[in-house]
Amino acid sequence: MRSFLLVLVLSTSASLLGACGQQGADDPQPASVNGNAAQEAPAAGNEAASDASLWNGGAELSLDIQSAHPNGVVLQLTSIQSRPTETVVGMRVINGRDREIALNRYNRRSGYIVLDSGERLYLSPPASNTNLSIPAGQTLEGELVFLGRLPPVRSAVLILNENGSTDSEYTALPAFRIDLPLGDAAQ
Repeated sequence: MRSFLLVLVLSTSASLLGACGQQGADDPQPASVNGNAAQEAPAAGNEAASDASLWNGGAELSLDIQSAHPNGVVLQLTSIQSRPTETVVGMRVINGRDREIALNRYNRRSGYIVLDSGERLYLSPPASNTNLSIPAGQTLEGELVFLGRLPPVRSAVLILNENGSTDSEYTALPAFRIDLPLGDAAQ
C-alpha cells in the first residue's frame, strides 16, 4: 500500500523537496517512490483490460476548483486520477490563519471520497503528517491518496474533516465538502 507525498511549501518559497526524497529540477535521474526507481508502464494488452474499470480510463483530469473556508484556509483541487489500487487528488492548501490547522485531525477516517453509490474511498495520510497539519501562514501542496480505484461514476464528493466546522471563522479543523466534476469527463 502506498502513502501519498505531501510537500510543505513555506511562504518564503523554500521547500522541503530534498527532505522528502524528491529529485531537484537539475537532477536528470528518474523520480523514486520509497527509494525504488519509478516503474515502467504495463504492456499495452494489460493496460486496456484494467482501464475499463477505472474512471476516465485512468487518465488524469486537470481540475481548477477552489473552496475558501471562513477561517481563512483555501483549498484548491488541481487534478484527479483513478489508478488500479488508489484514487489520487492533486491539491494545494493555503493556511491564511495565524494558527495551525489540521485537515485530518486524530486520523479517524474523516477524510474520504463518497461515490454516488454511497461507497467510500478513505484517505491514506502520509506517515509523516497523519493529521495533515499546516502551520500558520503556510501552504501544503501535493497529492491526497484515497484507498481503492475510482470506478466509472458520474458524481462523487470529496470530504475532509467530516466532523469539523464548515462555517466557523475560529476553527482549527475546517471541514470541506466539494462536489467533484466527474460526469463531464465520463463522456
